[in-house]
Amino acid sequence: MERHEHLPNCKDVIPINAARMFKSPAPVLSTPAVSVLLESAGRSILEIGAGCLRNALHLQRRGFKVTVLEIKGIDDRFPVQYDLFKRLGGKVLFEMPEKRFDWALSTFVVETICSIQARKQVVERIRHSLNESGFCVFSVRGPSDLVTARAKGVPVSDGYLTPGRTFARSYSRDQFAKFLTTCGFDDLQFLHRKTVKAPELLHVIAKFH
Repeated sequence: MERHEHLPNCKDVIPINAARMFKSPAPVLSTPAVSVLLESAGRSILEIGAGCLRNALHLQRRGFKVTVLEIKGIDDRFPVQYDLFKRLGGKVLFEMPEKRFDWALSTFVVETICSIQARKQVVERIRHSLNESGFCVFSVRGPSDLVTARAKGVPVSDGYLTPGRTFARSYSRDQFAKFLTTCGFDDLQFLHRKTVKAPELLHVIAKFH
């Protein structure tokens, strides 16, 4: 009888394994362009894939009203941080809310979603969750930041299944621009020189008309 080996697929991914503990907010929040933008931005923010809440708690301290959208079980992984966040008025949701927000934040989340269709749906829902003048700040991994995944991972979807059963892929500047455009964001400000096509980390302020 012929024996078939299991071929990896998106069902093998354990998304919660991608969440790690960080002491500092994501680098994009300290870039000049984002810092200036946040000075006049509205107060309500939706963070997608907040993980250990390094960004959410930082933004709370700056006076923003923060709602985070996460997968179930993440609050049990970082109980101290989520308890503090909630006591300070933060909201934790496990489904996309109906209300609209002034702006959104997604750092190193998009590229961890294995299903291409699900990834596109998430970003489209982010756009629909924004006010007309809203924007989303994205950070994703660039090609040079994915060496370990390429070396030790197993190809699945359009990326790799890592030994820790997380999904990882990278985006070049052109690839991410095309992806965001297909999701309805048509005004993109990349926070790198135009000649830099594949930075280690890719940051962009995305708007729509």
